[in-house]
Amino acid sequence: MQEINQDIFNLLDAQPTPSRGSTLVAKPSLIDPSFKRAVIVLIDHDNENGSMGLIVNKFTGFTLHDVLPKINNTDDIPLYLGGPVKPEMMFFLHRLGPDVIPKSLQVAQGLYLGGDYNVMKEYIDSGEPVAGKVKFILGYSGWEKGQLDGEIDRHDWAVLNRANLDNLMDEADDQLWRHAVEDFGEKYSMWLNWPRDPSQN
Repeated sequence: MQEINQDIFNLLDAQPTPSRGSTLVAKPSLIDPSFKRAVIVLIDHDNENGSMGLIVNKFTGFTLHDVLPKINNTDDIPLYLGGPVKPEMMFFLHRLGPDVIPKSLQVAQGLYLGGDYNVMKEYIDSGEPVAGKVKFILGYSGWEKGQLDGEIDRHDWAVLNRANLDNLMDEADDQLWRHAVEDFGEKYSMWLNWPRDPSQN
């Protein structure tokens, strides 16, 4: 069988300039196992210092209880893998804001990173809602100066600046990737037809 030309996924329209809060959606033929069908929230994008983001749709197979066993209500809180860099570091994205979690960094409208770690632990320990509001993430994704822009130029990523926070914070794995692709509109529909494992097609 003739090999499929993967350039069919390379859209010719210019992508918006990425910035803090942008969502990066991996094209379906990206085969790097760390980023295959990844959805990434961009935390920083600097032309001089590089970029940093968090994958939000890949489960680690562990829960928060595995790393914080002394806190109540952690058995059902999944841990996500934010990227291959420093997987021993834990981050948390949330929709709670600085009124609930002081010192939070606003990433996008209604989306925040980090804040007072002890307040977050108290929030969880007291049984406050986590699903759809907080994601705990191990490790991050990093790019050197110019690296991310180069990957976008060769169509490894599509850039979305109007992400659906309900999906970002409440879904994972292929479901979130598919919904993120749908947010781009009809011309990206071909991406949705590409099998997750082309060798089994």
